[in-house]
Amino acid sequence: MVSILNDRSSGPWRALVRRYGTAILSTGVVIWVRSLLQPWLNEECPFSLFYLSALLTVWIAGTGPAIFAVGLGTVAAAHFFIPPSSSLLIDDVPDLVQLIIYVFVNCVAIMLFNRAERQRDLAENRSLENERLSDDLRKADLRKDEFLALLAHELRNPLAPIRTSLALLERNESSPDVVRRMREIIHRQTIHLIRITDDLLDVSRFCRGKVELQVRRIDLRLAIADAIEMVESSLESKSQRFQSLIPDEPIWVDGDRVRLAQLLANLLGNASKYTPEAGRITLNLEPIDDLVSIMVSDNGIGFAPVQADRIFEPFVQIDASRTREYGGLGVGLTIVNRLVALHGGTLSATSRGPGMGSCFTVTLPAATTMQPSDASLFADDFADNASRTSCKSETSVTTKGKSLLLVEDNKDASALLAELFESEGFQVYQAYDGVEAIQKATQAHPDVIIMDIGLPGMDGYETARRIRRSRTIAGIKMIALTGWGGPTDRDLAIQAGFDLHLIKPIAFQTLHDRAQAMIDELAASEKCDKPSFAQT
Repeated sequence: MVSILNDRSSGPWRALVRRYGTAILSTGVVIWVRSLLQPWLNEECPFSLFYLSALLTVWIAGTGPAIFAVGLGTVAAAHFFIPPSSSLLIDDVPDLVQLIIYVFVNCVAIMLFNRAERQRDLAENRSLENERLSDDLRKADLRKDEFLALLAHELRNPLAPIRTSLALLERNESSPDVVRRMREIIHRQTIHLIRITDDLLDVSRFCRGKVELQVRRIDLRLAIADAIEMVESSLESKSQRFQSLIPDEPIWVDGDRVRLAQLLANLLGNASKYTPEAGRITLNLEPIDDLVSIMVSDNGIGFAPVQADRIFEPFVQIDASRTREYGGLGVGLTIVNRLVALHGGTLSATSRGPGMGSCFTVTLPAATTMQPSDASLFADDFADNASRTSCKSETSVTTKGKSLLLVEDNKDASALLAELFESEGFQVYQAYDGVEAIQKATQAHPDVIIMDIGLPGMDGYETARRIRRSRTIAGIKMIALTGWGGPTDRDLAIQAGFDLHLIKPIAFQTLHDRAQAMIDELAASEKCDKPSFAQT
């Protein structure tokens, strides 16, 4: 340890010795060369070669050693090459003038060189800074484009069934059953739109520092109960096993009950989203000294340990594939992290790896003193949620042999489209993922397939490619109906084998006309040329 400290302390001295050693060495070389030229030069040009010593030193070692080299050159010239010999006195006026010129020129040269070096360093630093800023701008622009594409996709998904519901309502205004079911679908999808908008607004407010907490002394168990009520329907819809380990005694904290419930609901909702059906989710509340720990763990998809910090960044998701099996904008954990920080706590995430589940831990400061709660203790039972009615078509109408396969993982959107197409005389089959689509296409051999791209497991592009490789169903017409609407997405659809690329939400009449045109074309000729690729 002592040797290490000695090395560190001697580092600057070694650099100093090397720099000033350069001045001594360059001056010594010039003295030697000038001595060799002495028989020819005699007392002429005593300072000429010493210019080289100063310039070489400033180029290699910098300003200080260069000034030192000028001093050494002055002493060496006066001592060895200017009479009287072996003396530092200069009696001759021309020699004295040469000395003054030598010192002045070298000082000016050193200052100019030093200024040029500073400008060069400044230019290099500016160049590096510009490169860094340019790289940051490119990354920011790429993240912006990715986010806008993701946002457009997430907004189009609920908008599609809303628009289709309105089209169906126009055709069945006098049917109370249809009106009720369409109202429920529109309500659910509108709530989804509101949630997306609220999340975006929350992130914006956090980034601008506009969020204010209504802090008061509360029993943390009340906020947990509120959060559980908010996500209970999600847990029940996936038949997930939820266990809460909460002490019987009050756990007091100073915080905003609404915001605490929001952050805990986000954690529980995130765990439910990334945990498969019949999975297990646990919430554990535990006081530790002057802190309170809340752990939300699951046995879901997990994540790589290196992503533990990155997943708290805005718009970052573990699932970045086109299957969009889990959906969302990737802002839930960002909101949780900001809310925890506003409460003076910390948030951490751990996972043993993909497929090994995850655990999110919120640590908050406990209240310094206890006081009776003015609110009643929470109950264990949860509020009942309104039941969701499945909108599957009960009857199929077969007219003129028109058949169609809908491949859509959004069951509301699929059911509505099926009902509309059936009202137009189509025999409609439905599939909710790529594998089921291939199976039903092989069994039913429909005239047209209308397929979403963001399907769970196998996306629409891969499904289309497999259908095109099949000998029995390769000739089926396929329409890509998707929220992915960029030029790259259109090119990918062409390459996968789709005949048409349409963007959600689309008017039903337009979709019907395109499908009908394909069926008419098939009827006109068994072997027709592939129609030109279009985009709406």
